[in-house]
Amino acid sequence: MSRLTRMSLAHRTVVMLLAMLTIGLGVYAAGALKQELIPAFDLPRGSVLTVYPGASPTVVEAEVSKPIESAVKAVSGVTGVTSKSSSGVSQVTIQWDYGLDSDKMAADIRSAIDSISSTLPSNVDPKVVTGGFDDIPIVILALSSNDNLTELSAKAKDIVAPALKTVPGVRDVTVAGQETREIVITYNQAKVKDFGVDPTMIGQAFSSNATAIPSGTIRTDTANYDVQTGTTYSSVDDVRNLQLQGTDGPVLLQQVATVKEQPVETTTISRVNGKQSLTLSVVKEASGNTVSVANGVNAKIEDLQRQLGNGATFAIVFDQAPYIEKSIHDLSVEGGIGLAMAILVIMVFLGSLRPTLITAISIPLSLLIAIVGLWTGGYTLNILTLGALTVAIGRVVDDSIVVIENIKRHQGYGEWGRDSLIGAVKEVAGAVTSSTLTTVAVFLPIGLVGGQAGAIFRPFAMTVTIALLASLLVSLTVVPVLASWFMRPTAKQVAKARAEAATEEKDTLVQRAYLPLLNWTLGHRLITLLVALGIFAGTLALAPQLKTDFIGNMGNESLSISQKMPSGTGLADTDAATSR
Repeated sequence: MSRLTRMSLAHRTVVMLLAMLTIGLGVYAAGALKQELIPAFDLPRGSVLTVYPGASPTVVEAEVSKPIESAVKAVSGVTGVTSKSSSGVSQVTIQWDYGLDSDKMAADIRSAIDSISSTLPSNVDPKVVTGGFDDIPIVILALSSNDNLTELSAKAKDIVAPALKTVPGVRDVTVAGQETREIVITYNQAKVKDFGVDPTMIGQAFSSNATAIPSGTIRTDTANYDVQTGTTYSSVDDVRNLQLQGTDGPVLLQQVATVKEQPVETTTISRVNGKQSLTLSVVKEASGNTVSVANGVNAKIEDLQRQLGNGATFAIVFDQAPYIEKSIHDLSVEGGIGLAMAILVIMVFLGSLRPTLITAISIPLSLLIAIVGLWTGGYTLNILTLGALTVAIGRVVDDSIVVIENIKRHQGYGEWGRDSLIGAVKEVAGAVTSSTLTTVAVFLPIGLVGGQAGAIFRPFAMTVTIALLASLLVSLTVVPVLASWFMRPTAKQVAKARAEAATEEKDTLVQRAYLPLLNWTLGHRLITLLVALGIFAGTLALAPQLKTDFIGNMGNESLSISQKMPSGTGLADTDAATSR
């Protein structure tokens, strides 16, 4: 490893230029890194949702759930299949091995279901749903105003959702709680019989009379006109005036049925601060920056409130950006404090300003190299990678401390020059290399763990590993170069050091405090080993007492209350209980 030092001292200017370029690239990468809460990962599971109107749970299980279960079990990579059948709905949940592409698995599952489509009821359409952490909404907004729910739903669909989708990085905006309307047709069986209308032909009449077919273009001297054959329904009157074939000729639908438009029966109610509202969920693209996308959405709110008018207000129900920004800020502050304390401790023990500053440079330089590694590898700035950088602060300086202290020790003997620097580094190169690689051997395997834990903690392991290897490189190249420039002694200092070296070396304050303890432990080796074994056994005994959790308490700022009502309770009664 001393060859690196020899080559660096021979090309000092090149080494410093590379260091400056690395610093510049690291600063740029720090600003370019996406900011997330935790690393994004795909969940190795999906669901097949099937609606079977009017079917009992037993029928749903026999005719839908079980055939789908049998089909998806044969898909390569599937490790588990469970199902839940309820009135009119089947939900089959599929799990597969980590590392498999979710899109490919979804396509394979769809193919397996398509292969049994002929055995499923004709009026069902299974939907395959997969997703990962990126599918969690980054912002959830509640919209309320003085408009009635119908008008507010139309504004949310036509104005709010399209405006939010224009924010860079937004993938989709879904609106929940809006009022939808339907046309209800109630047949009068007596009139159907009197007019001689065939009931089996009514459904065909709807489909054949609701299709507009492009039929070419008519060109004139002044304009071009698109021509279509047929029309689509645009109002409830169009449906009322639909012509059916009767015994004595055409019959209007309104002559044999009552046609009316009405709201679809409500199954959920959403309120914010006591006012009925709509919920808008914003999902970002996988490549989007959570903080910038969320801030872009929030920047649109004030303008949208003016466009909607009539007392329209948005309430932020959930927003990832403030928590991410606070976490990054807190970890940055803690990292800065750690950096300052590390420099202070180095100053106390080295007792000299210039070696301290040279050593301190290795901390930000190593961290910036790690940030460049994150940026190059496509990782994000999140609580785990930031935590890794904070952990690395105290470790990346170790190699440089050992190198600079040995250089300073040789300088104290009156030695100086290129050969002295190379010799000082050579004496400790093996020690700092083995120490660093030992620590790397602890953290690197975390990144090789499979499953969900590996997907989440791989960026942490890679960050620490890159920072440690960078610290080793800096200690063997940049530190000796800086020492050759800024620790050059004068001729008087060299002469004084050589004179002091001829006399017996005095113990330092640290040595005087430590040597008695060292002598005692060497004189009582059995007791020392027993105490060490006792501490080790006590640690193992305490380990089972530690609570286990996935990520831990992240400082919740909200409270969720679930209320279970008796089976069969209507929406009105549930709403009244919720209001209380």
